[in-house]
Amino acid sequence: MIQKALLAACLLAGVPGLCFPGYISKFDYDSRIVFSSDFEGNTDIYLLTRNRLTKLTDDPATDEWPVPDPKGESIVFTSDRTGNFDVYTMNLKTREVKRLTSDSRDEVSPSWSADGRFIYYDLKTGGNTWKTMKLDLTSGRSAPLFPDSPYKTTIVAFENRHGGEIYFTAKALVGWFVAKYNASDNKFTDLTKSGSCRPKVSPDGKKVAYVCFDDDHLGDIFLMNSDGSQKTNLTKDRPQFYDYYPCFSPSGDMIVFSSSPKSQKKAGYQLYTLDLKSGEVQRIFAADGNNRFPYWF
Repeated sequence: MIQKALLAACLLAGVPGLCFPGYISKFDYDSRIVFSSDFEGNTDIYLLTRNRLTKLTDDPATDEWPVPDPKGESIVFTSDRTGNFDVYTMNLKTREVKRLTSDSRDEVSPSWSADGRFIYYDLKTGGNTWKTMKLDLTSGRSAPLFPDSPYKTTIVAFENRHGGEIYFTAKALVGWFVAKYNASDNKFTDLTKSGSCRPKVSPDGKKVAYVCFDDDHLGDIFLMNSDGSQKTNLTKDRPQFYDYYPCFSPSGDMIVFSSSPKSQKKAGYQLYTLDLKSGEVQRIFAADGNNRFPYWF
């Protein structure tokens, strides 16, 4: 069991306050990370603060993909607690949960608009096809996010914090790629070639972190400018790991991501941080099972 080995190593290192039953945490920042994990047997959503872990959901269903609103007061997430995946919100102070969608088809990968008035999510439209939707929180009505989209499938949309530019993953004939939508001129721009996905834009809107399979064919964290230039592999020294789900820190100088050893395929994700200045990678959360979809705020 990974948690037993990690716990033993932690205790031998003599680091008090970091080892807990079932997991090890080392997060020394005055900020928060939400993520989903099944280390207690069921997939729920957790909140990680300075060396403290809080369980936010405790439902027999699968709760995952948490994303905080622009003010950090609520999270949106997806859950199959009614039989298929729908979109929900939770108030982080009161823990009140609200169901926002009720389509018979799966609705997953939610995020927020920059002004907090809308929620974007992916609606399953076929066997392997998805359409990104826009939910108006005032009226409760949903409509396609991208008018006249040139892509058959779009998923995992995130808007920059100033609004107007939305980064997402689109389906090519073979594989996935990262694209951008500019709302002011209704323009779509392909930023990468096939073999990349899951973009997140930096707080200042100048950089985009994403996953690319070009080098080790498992998945690395790449960084590029918001126009698609200057692509750089940030985890090229980790050829035996699946590195996924990048998200910038609130200050934009670090990235949190999930990483799983090649030997465990995509079943052993742990949480790591990457310092963009020094390149240092540090594990901040380790436990049995999958710890995925981290969002730093």
